[in-house]
Amino acid sequence: MADKKITIVIEGMHCNHCSQAIADGLKKLKGVKSADVLFTTGKAKVVYDPDVVKVDRMLAVVKELGYTVKGTKE
Repeated sequence: MADKKITIVIEGMHCNHCSQAIADGLKKLKGVKSADVLFTTGKAKVVYDPDVVKVDRMLAVVKELGYTVKGTKE
C-alpha cells in the first residue's frame, strides 16, 4: 500500500527539545518514514506505511513520552 500522511495535534510541547523527543520516538517505529514536529504549531506531520504501523501505535508513543494527543487529521 502507498504511504499515508497524518497530522497529530499535540499539547504540552514547550521547546525544541520536546519536539525533537517526539520526532525521535516516532521515527523509531518501524514503518514511519518521516516525522516533522514543531512545538510552535503543536503538530507532528508523519509519513508512514499503514501496512507496517498503525495510527494507534504512533499516538501511544506520543502519550508514553508524556504529551497529550488532541486529535489527528489525515
